[in-house]
Amino acid sequence: MKRIDKLIDAKRTDAVLNELTLLSFLVEDYENKFHTMPDASPVEVIRLAMDLKGFKQKDLIPVLGTKGNVSKILSEKANLQLEDLHPLSVLLGIPVDALVPKDEIYNNPKAPVKRYPAEPIGRFDKGIATIMEPSSKSYRLSQTRRAAAKKKSAKRK
Repeated sequence: MKRIDKLIDAKRTDAVLNELTLLSFLVEDYENKFHTMPDASPVEVIRLAMDLKGFKQKDLIPVLGTKGNVSKILSEKANLQLEDLHPLSVLLGIPVDALVPKDEIYNNPKAPVKRYPAEPIGRFDKGIATIMEPSSKSYRLSQTRRAAAKKKSAKRK
């Protein structure tokens, strides 16, 4: 390493550049064999980027959907979805490939977070419109009421 430092500061000649290239290759090969650094998981990358930018979990809600989704992803109980990668990389200012799991380190059989498309079914509470998920009791009740209202309107016609 001392020799590399001297060569970096030396006058650039063919001999110096050749020696520097050779030494750099040997050092890189040695480090790859004996001092490998494991790749970070996507969650580790997200947490680091959040720390660097001063973000909190709530800052990821516009990209990942709900507070529950953010929590599941950051606690590694659910995987990132493909459609989340680009918006998340833009928000955090990191490359998309840093968010793609590497098979060797992140072979995770966890189920993906369930996402439902926004539907025009919801309720309006205290000035805030909320969309109900199909698994919720309120959603099923609203679907039942909607079907009953359709039957009534059909009978009237």
